[in-house]
Amino acid sequence: MANEWISQKQVDQYWEEGYTIIRGVFKQHEMDALAAAIDRWKFFGKVLGRTWRRQNTQLWIDPQKDGDCIVRGLQWPSYHDAIFDQIRKDYRFLKILEPLIGDSAKQIINQVHWKQPGSKVTWALHRDVRSRTPRQGYRDLAHSYVQTGLAVDPHRKENGAMQIVPGSHLDLPMEPDAHPNFFNPEYEDDPRKIDVVMNPGDVALWGPFTIHGGGYNTTIGMDRRLYINGYVKAENCDWGEWAFRNGDPVELGNEQQFIHFEQINDIPHGFYPDEQNLSAPIHD
Repeated sequence: MANEWISQKQVDQYWEEGYTIIRGVFKQHEMDALAAAIDRWKFFGKVLGRTWRRQNTQLWIDPQKDGDCIVRGLQWPSYHDAIFDQIRKDYRFLKILEPLIGDSAKQIINQVHWKQPGSKVTWALHRDVRSRTPRQGYRDLAHSYVQTGLAVDPHRKENGAMQIVPGSHLDLPMEPDAHPNFFNPEYEDDPRKIDVVMNPGDVALWGPFTIHGGGYNTTIGMDRRLYINGYVKAENCDWGEWAFRNGDPVELGNEQQFIHFEQINDIPHGFYPDEQNLSAPIHD
């Protein structure tokens, strides 16, 4: 049932088109604080110079030939940064999720993606279902998993807005094994494809079978930062961290839970994955 944070029209659009956008969920001052937190992590990444991981937390960094580097993504900052943690379990997310997957949800995605001006790298069109592994840990994905993207900056075509193909979740059976390819270039010229245009504080929702991807930031001075949190109906997911239990937010515990990184308990300290031939997928 819809509520004050998500209308019945938006609930219906999510199920019928595979996505919806909710405007003005968070205030500008909240996005300013989040942007400042992201910039602190970006500075840390610049100091590190290349991809770095500590358990579930990872900074995804592309070294450049001139000795500089581009910080492209950040996984699970919420273990170490209260601003990210506060937003991921905010009651507004709970109310948005309730009509879709209920009031008890685990979280398997907690990421920041940012495209710097002039970025020439993006994430091709794909379905998230291919990343939901190990398979036995997820059940009834089509009705149990919701991905959310919170716009930190103006989210426009020119600075690399996410692209989405409405209705694409219905093109094939909503079963994981019916989608053998991770990338789906055949949708590049699909007439349904749109740019997800948002203002800071807006939240986009999409499902695991919905085709989506990133654009290119062709601007001179406008970042495109997106805070992504993926939630799963708790009873249908064996992995991840709790976000909400029976309508209440759940704090992160002292022991991190398995999400993607299989060696989470074997390597508790920070390290550079390229030195140990270890990596984990980053979404978008």
